[in-house]
Amino acid sequence: MRTGVFTRSSLRVHSKTAWAYLLRGAGLLYLARQWVQRRGPIVLTFHRILSESELQQTASLPGMIVRDGTFDSFLQYASEFCEFVDLAREPVWGPSAKLRLAVTFDDGWFDNATAAHPAAQKHKTPIVIFIVPERMDTELPFWPERAASALDYGLAAGVPSGSRGYIEQTIEKLKGLPAQERADRIDQMTSAQTMWRSPAPVDTTMNWEQIASLYAAGVIFGSHTSTHEILTTIPLALAEAEIFNSRALIEQKLQTVCRLFSYPNGDCSEKVRDLVIRAGYEMAFLNQEPGVWTRECDPFLIPRVNVCEYHLVNAKGEFSPLIFDYAVVWNAAKGLMGRTLRNDLRKVRAIWQSFTARFGTQAGKKHLEKPS
Repeated sequence: MRTGVFTRSSLRVHSKTAWAYLLRGAGLLYLARQWVQRRGPIVLTFHRILSESELQQTASLPGMIVRDGTFDSFLQYASEFCEFVDLAREPVWGPSAKLRLAVTFDDGWFDNATAAHPAAQKHKTPIVIFIVPERMDTELPFWPERAASALDYGLAAGVPSGSRGYIEQTIEKLKGLPAQERADRIDQMTSAQTMWRSPAPVDTTMNWEQIASLYAAGVIFGSHTSTHEILTTIPLALAEAEIFNSRALIEQKLQTVCRLFSYPNGDCSEKVRDLVIRAGYEMAFLNQEPGVWTRECDPFLIPRVNVCEYHLVNAKGEFSPLIFDYAVVWNAAKGLMGRTLRNDLRKVRAIWQSFTARFGTQAGKKHLEKPS
């Protein structure tokens, strides 16, 4: 991994802090938190919980990583000032005295077992892990890490090694490509060294023994598809196989019903959503637009808020409740506000269309009936 993985420009860090203080001083962070508490929980998406030494080895991008100390401090804070929601059951709707949080992990990395779960047990935090069953117990299981490693270690000709911004931009561009074209591009990146391997075993997923142990300890497992393909970039028949087969394999391995699903990269379409319903899942989670899980939410389009180190710490690298309120709660409230406004506009539009259809037709009839 590039050194200084969590570094941000001084201007950006101080700008974020200044906005947070400004919003708190104006009372807006308090109002946002109170509003969210009345509507429902915030579902958080984590990916990886790594130690300082592991940070220097991983090929995962900063947007997926929280330091183990930061995660522990966050859970300590949340256990005192928030209420954890167990996704084994539907939330209790209605106002709450505390902010409600649900903690989920995507992908099934090994550190979910070695770091995230012990911290969750320590702070009595229920967690859900969405796994990719055909990529368990695998080194560099997902293409973003393979691409980032190739770029970072100079395996792709002409790429400036260690340029974090360039690597992140390249990964985002690759996400928008059709699956086969993306695979071909990544093969080109890594072809310069056919025997290439990760420099350390940090970028591996859990094995099934670890998964079974966590399940026995109360962790809920859901599906994140069979191979982590972005479902909107592949043919519908392949998307169907990814959604159906992953559920069947998890149920076979754990001998339990797999009820929950999360969309890779948070990308979903109406047809993909319908496949998830047909596969027998009870709830499915997004990860693109932040929001709050309210009673009115489509159970197969539940919003989440992605969380990384940058969303939790201040300029000193210490966990900060203020930064959490600004980067997570405030963003969730803004997402809820946007969704509420869109729903209200749709209702107004429907009423207007009904009105014009009814009275416009009557006016037209009267015009035709009027003697010339």
